[in-house]
This record gives sequence, structure tokens and C-alpha cells, in this order.
Amino acid sequence: MMINKNHIVTRLLATVLTLCLLNSCMYLLEKKNNKYKDIDKDDIAAEFADGSRTLPVMFLETEGHHGINNKDYWKEAEIEIFTPEGRTDDTDVEIKGRGNSTWSFPKKPFNISLEDSHQKSLLGLPEAEKFCMLANWRDRTRIRNAVALEIARRTSMEWTPQGRFVDLVLDDDWHGNYYLTEKVEPEKLNLGKQGFMLFIDDHYDKTYRFRSKFKDLPVNILIADDISLDAATFKQIRDFFDQIEASLYYGVGNWNEYIDIQSFCDWFLIHELTGTDEPSDPKGIYTYCRGDGILHAGPCWDFDYHTFRPGSTGLTNPNAFWFDALLKKPEFKAMLKQRWGVIKPLLEDYIPSYIDSLYKELLESITIDHQLWPYKKIKTNGDESLTFYDAVQRLKQGFAEKMAVLDNYCNKL
Repeated sequence: MMINKNHIVTRLLATVLTLCLLNSCMYLLEKKNNKYKDIDKDDIAAEFADGSRTLPVMFLETEGHHGINNKDYWKEAEIEIFTPEGRTDDTDVEIKGRGNSTWSFPKKPFNISLEDSHQKSLLGLPEAEKFCMLANWRDRTRIRNAVALEIARRTSMEWTPQGRFVDLVLDDDWHGNYYLTEKVEPEKLNLGKQGFMLFIDDHYDKTYRFRSKFKDLPVNILIADDISLDAATFKQIRDFFDQIEASLYYGVGNWNEYIDIQSFCDWFLIHELTGTDEPSDPKGIYTYCRGDGILHAGPCWDFDYHTFRPGSTGLTNPNAFWFDALLKKPEFKAMLKQRWGVIKPLLEDYIPSYIDSLYKELLESITIDHQLWPYKKIKTNGDESLTFYDAVQRLKQGFAEKMAVLDNYCNKL
């Protein structure tokens, strides 16, 4: 049998070249990954000093460098924040994971507690004991929550969480872009001893909860930490909720004596503008009462999923919560038309400009975030394969289309 020496040499050379190429790729990949490891605080301070960095950077160091690996109990940590104005002192905090489906994603969201800290504010946000760090991993733009909450702030909603984007360094490694925001809690609305917050959500898992008598809605009762809920008060809250449903669907009493119509109108418009369909599940519906027999809609929360998607030609949630009944009431329809006339001019030019400003501010941060946290075949908003720029333009298109839908609908009321 004849051996072709030229063929053997060719094969050997191909093997050597392949190994060299693989080694080169591994070296480049390792070099790329190392770029975001062992971040030096002095280097970050220098970048702020020379103006090359402007977005706040939060250094979070967990006890034992064990990271964020559970949402069941608090663990000790320390944070230090860098901004163009300087750096904060080290602050002792506690952290734990947060979220339902979002907790299962690679990039973890978490809560920060300042309860035992001398510091009660972060990055100029209103003082509080608890804050959220939203990962926004399934949102290609990373800005859906911020845009939706900005829309809410332009309405008459009594309180909407404020937030700031930050870059997070976790246990010395670059961890990407997060949205630091206030946490939705009854204390934020100063509800007093007689007040309560209701959370209608199919994650029916709070200590105090009931299903409504007429629509079988999953209602969770949220109260301030220093207030206990006895059996009589629980029944009073449940009966109050059921009375509203009875008045809306069966004409037992005057429905408009039980709810704050304006807040319900604004809440409906906000959620229609974002295009979220979660209220129809139902998910993420907050309401509150100060014990005066009036239920208010809000605050607004959670807009990273199925929002600002182009292609809308009609209402998204006409049958969600109680809106199948409310949208048939002349008083509600009149108020909805009036509120749209007030809200529309506050949003139509401002929100697209606000989105553009976020794009410019976050371009570098979110580009890096996409590299650190790539998608794994998860489709949520239809923009998963787009660049940051194209995803943002698509978001703006979705908002513009929803503005047109609502304008057409409200003008016919």
C-alpha cells in the first residue's frame, strides 16, 4: 500500500493551523472576559474624573463573595457608588433575590435593604428602607420599565416609583446594566392605620389573600409592616372588594361611590399605551384604599414583558380586571375621554424625546450588557435579534401606534 506523503503533510499542517486558530480564539475570548473581571475602583474613579464615564457605577460586595443566589432570606453586603460628583462611603446593606419568572433568568434581579443602615437614600432617590435592582434581561432595550414609569409620572397617579440606571460591579466583576428603583410598598402611599393595598395577581402567594366573589380574581392584601390584620379587618376588606364588584356587575349600589374614577382612567390609559397584556392574566394590578371607602388604581409596576410592540390595532385589555364593566359606564367613558385630552399632549412629543435621551445615555452600558448576558432562545417582545438602536426604534414605533389607537378610541367615546 502506497502512502501519500504530501497528503500526510497537508493533513498535519491543517491540524496545526486549526489548533493555532483555536488557541488564538480561546486567548481572545479569555482576554475579552477578563476585561470585565477584577474591576479596580481607582480606575473607575479616574474615568469619572476625566469625563469618560458618566453613568453611576455601584460596587456591591457580598459576604464571602457568594453572589446573589437566593430570594428567601437576606444576606449581608456592602455597597459603594461612584458618580461624576464623587464616591459614597461604604454602606452596609442586606440583599436578596426578587421576582417570579425573572428570578429564573441568568441575570438576576434583587432587592436592597437599608433597614439597618445609617443611609436611607441611594443616588438621590427618595428615602426608603427597601430598593429594587431590576435586571431587565428579557427586554432587549433594557428601558421598557423606565419608559412606562415615566408615562405614569406624567399622569395623575398619586405615586410612581422613581429610578436610576446604574452599572453594577458584583464581587469585583462587571455585572451589567441595572435599573435601581423604589420598591412598591403600602408605606409609600401613607395609607395610615386603616389603609391597605391590594395586589391582584395570579401569583396568589401573600399571607393575606382571597378570591373575589363575583369575578374570582386572586386578591392579595398588602399592609404596612407594623400593622397586623385580624379576622374582622380581613373580612371587612374582602366584603368591600366584593361590594364594588356587585355594584359594577349587578347594580347593587352605586359603583362610582366606591372607586376613584380618575385614577382608574389614568391607570387604564397607561397600560394601554405600553401595550402590556399582563392585566388580562391577571398580573401586576395594584390598588389601594385609605380606609375611607374609596379604592384608587395604582401604583403602576412591571413593564418589561410584552410591551411597546408594533402591530397594535385595538385595545389590549378591554376585559381585564373590572374594565369590561367600566368601559360600558357613561360616567367612566366621559372621564376617560377627558383624561385622554389632558394626557395626550403631555406624552406625544415628550416620551419619544425621553426615549432618545435614554438611548444616548445608555448606549455603551447596554451594548456591554448585551455581550455579558446574551439571549438563549427566549422570545418576549419580538426584538431579541435586533441591535440596541433598532430595538429602541421599534419601541418608539410601538408607542406611536398605541397613541394613535387610543386617540381613535377616545375620540369616539
